[in-house]
Formats: sequence, structure tokens, C-alpha cells
Amino acid sequence: MAGYCGCLWYHRGNQQPQYLPQVSLTAHATILSSAARTTLTQTFVNPSDRVIGEISYQFPLYDGVSVVGFKCKVGSRLLHSKVKTKSQANADYQNAVAQHQTAAVMDHTSMNDVFVIRLGNVPARGKINVDITFVGELKQDSQTDGIRYTLPSIIAPRYGTGTSYDSTQLSSFALPANLQGMSITVDVQMEKGLVIRELESPSHRVRVSLGRVSSTPATSSTFEPWQASASVIPQQNNTSVVLEPDFVILIKADGLDSPCALLERHPTIPNQRALMATLVPTFSLRAANPEVVFVIDRSGSMRPKIPTLRSALQVFLKSLPVGICFNLCSFGYFYSFMWPTSKVYDASSLQQALAFVDTIEADMGGTEMQGAVMATVRNRLNFKDLDVLLLTDGEIYNHNRLFDFVRKKAADNTARFFSLSIGEAASHSLIEGIARAGNGFSQSVTEYEELDRKVVRMLKGALTPHIHDFELEVEYDTETEREFDFVSDTENFTDIEEEGKEKEGDGDVSVKGTTGSLSQRILLYDENFQESDMNVDAEKRATGLPTITPPRTIQAPYNIPPLYPFIRTNVFLLMDPHSPEKIPKSLKFTATSNDGPLELRIPICDIGTGETIHQLASRKAVIELEEGHGWLSHARDEKRNKFKQFHADTKQKLAERECQNLGIKFQVTGKYCSFVALEERSSSSSEQQEHAVKRVSPMSQSVRFSSTPATPRFLGPGSTRTGGVHLRRSSVAGGCGGPQMQASSRYVGPHYTSNDQAAPSTPMGPGYSSRLCRTTAVPAARMLRVQAEVATASLREFAAPTPLYGSTASPAAPMLGGMLYQMTPVEMSPTPPTLTKTPQMRIHELIRLQTYDGSWMWSNELFELLECNMKSTTNRLATLYQSVNRRVEKGFPHGDEATVLATLLAMAWLCKKHPGSRAVWEFAHIKASGWVQLELKKMRSQRSPAAIMASIQDEVIDMI
Repeated sequence: MAGYCGCLWYHRGNQQPQYLPQVSLTAHATILSSAARTTLTQTFVNPSDRVIGEISYQFPLYDGVSVVGFKCKVGSRLLHSKVKTKSQANADYQNAVAQHQTAAVMDHTSMNDVFVIRLGNVPARGKINVDITFVGELKQDSQTDGIRYTLPSIIAPRYGTGTSYDSTQLSSFALPANLQGMSITVDVQMEKGLVIRELESPSHRVRVSLGRVSSTPATSSTFEPWQASASVIPQQNNTSVVLEPDFVILIKADGLDSPCALLERHPTIPNQRALMATLVPTFSLRAANPEVVFVIDRSGSMRPKIPTLRSALQVFLKSLPVGICFNLCSFGYFYSFMWPTSKVYDASSLQQALAFVDTIEADMGGTEMQGAVMATVRNRLNFKDLDVLLLTDGEIYNHNRLFDFVRKKAADNTARFFSLSIGEAASHSLIEGIARAGNGFSQSVTEYEELDRKVVRMLKGALTPHIHDFELEVEYDTETEREFDFVSDTENFTDIEEEGKEKEGDGDVSVKGTTGSLSQRILLYDENFQESDMNVDAEKRATGLPTITPPRTIQAPYNIPPLYPFIRTNVFLLMDPHSPEKIPKSLKFTATSNDGPLELRIPICDIGTGETIHQLASRKAVIELEEGHGWLSHARDEKRNKFKQFHADTKQKLAERECQNLGIKFQVTGKYCSFVALEERSSSSSEQQEHAVKRVSPMSQSVRFSSTPATPRFLGPGSTRTGGVHLRRSSVAGGCGGPQMQASSRYVGPHYTSNDQAAPSTPMGPGYSSRLCRTTAVPAARMLRVQAEVATASLREFAAPTPLYGSTASPAAPMLGGMLYQMTPVEMSPTPPTLTKTPQMRIHELIRLQTYDGSWMWSNELFELLECNMKSTTNRLATLYQSVNRRVEKGFPHGDEATVLATLLAMAWLCKKHPGSRAVWEFAHIKASGWVQLELKKMRSQRSPAAIMASIQDEVIDMI
């Protein structure tokens, strides 16, 4: 059973937790490009007639999301929070509770997607208002090619040994209560000049307003095509105290996939700047030929998800290229491989694998995932790169041990790990952590959800060549640029070349130290000797930690992760505050491949003051440090000792210290930093409140794309390289996965019939079509869709965007600009009735008919799917053959000739009838095209009469 967020406490004599009734819920999210800031307000009541000594407030978060604000009002007592070290925050909390004051403290749990806040001295019959603000990156939804925002509500159960915040606090014992009101509002703000095309929710009924945000006055008739807002339509007779399932919004906008780099200035820290680069690569390289192993979760918790698991595996297997080596590993309480070692993909191995998939059940007990992953690595083919695709509901404890193993095996860039989560309550922490440690990426699919496009995209990523030398360089304005700065441009950092030289020199550093000490004779007895002052460097001696200076510019992730086609990647920089006069002009990504060099230059846009990018950057850097890698793993102390040479305890303490420095500086929580909230009863409390107010006020600035006149997002690639910051490349020392927020698609009711056609391709905005990025076609939407066809040229003349933050209430919409769309999810039936085949169903059946080598057989079943008459098509082909003086025999067509013709017709049907679903059938088409060319070449070499088909291919294709 999944757990839910809420306030809980333990009644004396009752071992089960009691939840305080929730009486209202308000959530307001602001989405900017690929980042979101959310404020969640929940109101609870204490039903007890006495003071509750302590209650816990628990809330699930997506892995990597950063909590940047916590405010609580208990009765009439207002608490404001401040980030401190974990030990100091807990000491302040305990001290306040002991003095009978109301106080609160927030701690991260051992699971990165759950945190717990404790509130002390809650008055009898008192009302509790809890405000939580968090920021996070948004992931690409590979099913829709949009971005996905998720407000989580479910805390997934975990298999294994838990922690102090595990099975009891994370189970569901909610007290019944009627919600007095529920309001969830999402404001979307793109850069001025872009057009938002679609807003949809696959999880809830929503009211969508295009051209305005929630703070736009109801009387305003202004229509801004780069703005939109969505709000949940409350259910009638809603008596649930929980928001189930997770609330999901999908956003599609023109130019959303175009690369951009945003520079933000901190409002209170002098000269502090942060930069966020986001891109969705669209480059194409020759596919690699790795070993692919599917690691399949068959534990008991997968029972309701087995149909989805089978569907995903069928798409994976049918899309594999001929000649690749593959295997399947099932796990539960134990693990087993389909074959002792991977087999070559051919007709026999494919049929065996498909037959095996049809027999898969959730019949293997518990979820011992690590053993299966370790066995997969041990069992690999040593002469090939390894790509592991893990399919699971992600319900385990002890993530870190698995992450450490995956990171170690991926460090040499010969193995990568991808993860596909299945079901409503998968652990985002596990799924994202595996992808981040394994230099891969993650995707998600829920029950009754379309999965074909995202599965094909994941396989395409696995077949991408292993490229690990991505470099990021900041180029500065010519008038302000002084020199190139490197992340390792300090004596306390190492690079790959230096490490190699030190190995060859066999201890050059220590030898130099010895030589220096012998240059002057030291007397063993000195009459003038005085004992040193023991108070010198007392702080260092007290901590026992070496001194390590952070890099001037902190990059997160420290090593640029591999870039995959159509998968969003974000990179953050905390800029050097000691060089405010240097104005960054552009970012340049470079890498090398067997097909040639890769390059992308992105102009930098200054968006003014704010904290959002700083908080995202610091949280990403903190996560790396908490996981034991990042910039610290490449550092040296003042004596030139490498970080990796320190004792494990010293490494942990150094990481804790650096996490605390970043957390306190940017007010971001983590494993070693906590929020503490106290009553305001003294002058110091007033100062704390003033500080909290100051932290809230810049939010309205940070969410604006610019506090200056509008700047073009792309300034063009023709600028001259003048120098800049050359940042860490993706080296062999670990890596970091993709961006944070869950990417998933939409529900598809089993009985739902769609006649939607693919939307036309949107024109590409200014960008770099021949390099790493471009904009792809807008796919058809199946569920809860709002599509706005707007004339871009006329709409761009409207006024500048209004501030994003305002009332969370949805305003009444005007008749034109903010038309309201009410969307109702399709009910889902466990047993689908027989209906006319939808286009998507026909595509899947056609792919299932394809043989392992990529061909289709001439058959009645094929022509039924193509909606063609076999006899009529045969007659047309016979006429075509006769027009080129080719004799048609009885039984035409037959043999290989018939198979080639059938394959050409199937390929034509996919291309001409379903261009919008190219991401689904792309691999099938590539295999078919390769097979046709080989067959025609063989026919020509054998001087077969069937070789005439090479000259009439276009005419055959035109028959569809």
C-alpha cells in the first residue's frame, strides 16, 4: 500500500500513526521554460482536546527537487524557517520545544524523494497551515515531445530494510475529512515571442486558459500567446483527504526544444551569478552495436503492471536491429537469465524472446534488484559495450549501495544503465539515481498509458555511440574578457593529463617535497627553539579536516553527461563572484565521435535578478557531493593530496562540509542541511522574519525572463570566439544523468478509439538545425487535449508579459483570449471491448507482423492492416510490370519478389499514412529499408528478372 503526504502523530497506546484531517489544499506552480517553482499550502486541524507534543509532516518529492521555503502557522503563531546545518537546526528545535514554544524542523529522509517535517507543541483544536516552496527541473516527455510537470502525492512503499522514516510513517491511515476547498493552479510562461500550443492533464480534469496566467485581471482582454494557465476542476462530492493520483500537466510550445542559456543575478549575494543551459539534442550518428540486456522486475508488486511490462518488452524486442547481441534477466527474490550468455538477434532468438515475454508473470517474490544488476555485469560480453535497460516499479530500499555499484561500472564508459519505471507509485529516487549514476536516462509509464514512442526513444539512446568527452566552454564579451579560466585552473584540482603524468612519475609530488626540505639544514638541537603556539589553526585542528578550496566556477553536473537524441539535458554553473566585470556571451558544447566532431554554440540571455537558477544549481551540486562524486572527487588539499587518497570518514566529512556551505549560502536543504522554523518572539526573530520576507520578494523577479528590454533568445552562431571559461569535460570519473522531473505520457483507456491525426510540423525557430538541436513535429494528443492554433506573426505584437505570481484563484475567462476548456479523463475498463482498429493499433500490429530481418510477408493479414485490396493491388502491379516489358507469370507475385513488394508497400504505408508516428515505427522502417536494399542487390547480382523492381520502387510506393 502506498503512503500519502500529510501531518501525522502517534496517540498514546496506539502503534499506528494518526493523520490530522486535511481541510484544504492549494497549490500554485509557475513553469518557466524547463524549470518550475511550486508553493503548496495545506491546512490541517488538530482534532484532539489536548496539546500534541509533536507531529510529523511528510511529503513526497520528485528526486532532485529542491525545497527552498517552509512556512508554518500553528493557531495564531507564525513560524518562519531558515536553513541551518542539520545538527544546529535540530538543536534549535529541541530547545524551543523544551521551552513550550511552537517550532518546526525539516529533515530529508534516506529516500531522496521523501522528507519529514516535525512540528512541536500543536495546540488543542488548533489549525495548522503549512506552506512548502520547491523548485525543480522539468524533464522531456518523449511521448509528446513536450515537457512534463508532476505534483506528487504518493509515497511509494519500499522493499527491504527501511530507516527511521519508513514503513510506519509512510503507510496510509488517513482520517476521513471533507475538503473545504482544493485549488491547484499551474501558470506557464514562455519567452516572449513563443506560442504555447497545448496544455493537457492525463491525471485530472482541468480548466485551461490560453493567453493569460492566473494573475491576469478577469476584465483584461489581452491575449499573450506565450502565457497559459490550468486549474483543477474539483470533483463533485469529493471526500478524499489525499490528492491521488499525482497531478500531471504536459506542455507543448513552439521552440521549447531549442537550446537556450539563461543568466541570473542573485538579489542579495554580491556579484553572484548562475547560468542554466538547456538543450534537447537532435543529432544523428551511426548506431552502435552494443550488447543490450533487459533486466525485468518480476516481483510481487509488479502484478498489476505485467501487461504494461509485456507491451514495453514487445516494442523493445521488435525494434532491435539485426545482428545485435541481447539477453533478458528476470529478478525477484532471485534472478535468472533467459540464456547463459547473450545471443545474436535473428529469427530464432526473436521468436524465443517473444514467446518468453508472453509467459512473464509477477511470480518471483521480493525485489532483490542489486543481485540481478551485478550478475548482468558479470555475465557481459567482454568484447562489446554494454547497455542495461532496467524495467521496474522501483520499490526497494538501500538505493545508495546500488548507485555506487552502477557508478563504478559506468566509470570506464563501456557500460551504461537506463531505467523505465512502470506504475503509479514507482520510486523516482531509484529510477533517476540509476540513470544518473549509469550515464543513461530514465523514462516512466503508468498503466493504460501509451509507451511506444518513449520505449523507442530509450532504445535509440542505448544504440547511440558511447561518447564521453563532452566539454562546455563559456565565451565572454570581447570588451570585458581577460583570459580563459578553467574549473581545474587552480593548483588544488587535477585533470586527466596530470593524473597520467603522476602515475608515470611514480610519486613526483612527494619527491619535490623532500627535495625542498633538504635544501636547508635543520638542527636537531636549537638553543633558541620555542614551542609553537597550540592555538594556531585551532579550527582546522578541531575539525581534523584538510583545507580544500572549491573551484571558482562550480559546474553541476561536474562531468557533462552523455547527450541523447530527444532527451532534455540541463547544465548549471555557479559563476565566479570575484570576476563580476566579465560578461558571458555564449556557451559552446563540443565532443568527438567516429562520424566527426560535434559542436553547438548557445547565446546567453541575461534574465535579471532571481534565485531560482541559483537554487537549482546548488541543489544539483549538493546531490553530487552527497552521492560521493562531483567537483570534490577531483580536488586536492593545500598539501596537494588527492581527495581519493583520504580515509572514507574524511571524505564523508568533507562532503558534509561543502554541502552545508552551499546549502546555507543559497538556502537549499539536503542530507546535511535542514529548515528550522521558530516563533517570532524576539528581535532576532524579527530579523529572521525580515530575512524570510526578503527571500520571498525576489521570486517575482526570478520568474520573469528579463528585467530589461526583451533580448532575442538566439543571437546567431556567427560570433567570434574570444575566450572564456573552459569547464570540466565528461571524463572517466563518474557521471551524472539527465534532468530531474518525470517524463511520461498520457493515459489511454483500453476501450478508447481515437481518430486524431498528427498535427503538422511546426516551423523551426532560430537555432542550429545542422548541429545538435532542432524542433520536431507536434504529435497528435490522445487525451484531455487543448490545442490552440495561433497566427504567430500577428500575436507577437502584443504587450510584454505580466508578472507570474499572483492569486491562485482562476479568473473568469474572456470570450476570446482566455477561452476555458473542460476536459474529462476517459474511464478505463479492465476488459477492452472489440472495436474498430485505431491507427495506433494498426501500426503496432504491422510491427508485430514484421519478421526479424525487417521484411513483411505477402499475406491477407498484411493487406487488411494496410486497408488495401490484395486482388486490386496485384492487378495494378501486373500492369506496372507489363509497362516495363516484364512478363507476369501465373501466381504473381511469389517468393522473394512478393516479400520485397509487400515490404515496400508496408514502408510506404508507414511514411505516407502515419508520418506523425515516426518515432514509433522508425526502427522498423530502418530495418525494412536495409533488407530491401540487400535483396535488390542480390537480385541484380544473380541477374534475376525480379531485379526490375529497383527501377519501379517509386511507382510501387505510389500505390499506397
